Amino acid sequence: MRFLILLATVLLIRFTPLSRGVRPDLTAAWARYSARFAERRPGWPALLCLLLPLLPLEIAFWLLADVAHGIFVLALGVLVLLLGLGGHDLLRGFGRRFEQAWGRGDKAAATLIAENDWGVRASDERMLVAQVRSRMLVEACASYFVPLLWFLLLGPMGALGYRLLRLYVDRLPVEAQGYAGSLVHAMEWLPARLLAVSFALVGHYDRVFGAMRGLWGDWEQPVELFLSKAAEAAIEGESSQAQSGNVLAPIRSLLFRAALAWAVPVALLALLG
Repeated sequence: MRFLILLATVLLIRFTPLSRGVRPDLTAAWARYSARFAERRPGWPALLCLLLPLLPLEIAFWLLADVAHGIFVLALGVLVLLLGLGGHDLLRGFGRRFEQAWGRGDKAAATLIAENDWGVRASDERMLVAQVRSRMLVEACASYFVPLLWFLLLGPMGALGYRLLRLYVDRLPVEAQGYAGSLVHAMEWLPARLLAVSFALVGHYDRVFGAMRGLWGDWEQPVELFLSKAAEAAIEGESSQAQSGNVLAPIRSLLFRAALAWAVPVALLALLG
């Protein structure tokens, strides 16, 4: 069943308007409400409020398990996984406006887009590109690779639970993230390592493992810094595309190749699950 849920979800995201995102995004709306609730009742009460929708959904899966040969479970599973992934085709759409502005030489517009869309500020052009690339890596990891791993381990509810936590934490100041921030870090730690291994396999194996020596088991290393270091090692020398204005093309290509490297094992594990 997990394989069918995954297949149907991928086809919907790839070939329907869902490539631009699920509308309305109920997951993001509930995360916003929970973040506002956290201002009044921080800590465990807010976290329980955030994860509350998972309970009726799990009950619905249980009640529908033997109804109509699983058709309703399949439909509900696709819906929940879409909410867990956000629906949008991020690898194709991320940073297009930034790249277009950069490609026509309008660095001021590119800088403004980076600041407005991702909160990225930099003192020079090289740092700006590096930070936007880093943001792309984090977004791809959080939108694809982490939810997919938790989908394989816990089903659609795992993917949805992670996205709720991720969106919730992103709306809280660092000092208020508490248990939720620690839980998000724990859920991202292993997928980030697996993604870095994928970068090594589809990029420069020796460079990646050389650059990451001593970091693989570092629990405190932020995911953004970890992935940025691995990706830069994997694409080292691929500068021709960046010079032509497609400054995100090397990272986008690396992520596409990594997604293909994940495709077969993910499909097999979903089939076995």
